[in-house]
Amino acid sequence: MTQEEQLIELGNQSEQLLQSSAFTSIVNHLIDQSFQGFVTSKPEDEDSRTAVYYQYQALREIVDTMKQRVAIRDEIKNRDESDNRSTEEE
Repeated sequence: MTQEEQLIELGNQSEQLLQSSAFTSIVNHLIDQSFQGFVTSKPEDEDSRTAVYYQYQALREIVDTMKQRVAIRDEIKNRDESDNRSTEEE
């Protein structure tokens, strides 16, 4: 499998997860849990607030990485389609 084929497959897998209601529900629940942990903590409880902040950032990083994989897959597919059209027109 070429590197491009691997990137396309990672994009496909990421898209499937992002569209999964179970995955979305879990991520949303964890984000809500992080938010609730933050707003119910006391301002002087820096350790707790910091932990919740990093938990939220980790969740965002996971989702953003998956979205990036989908975008890379789409760029590869669009480029390949453009190359194919150019070849057909010649």
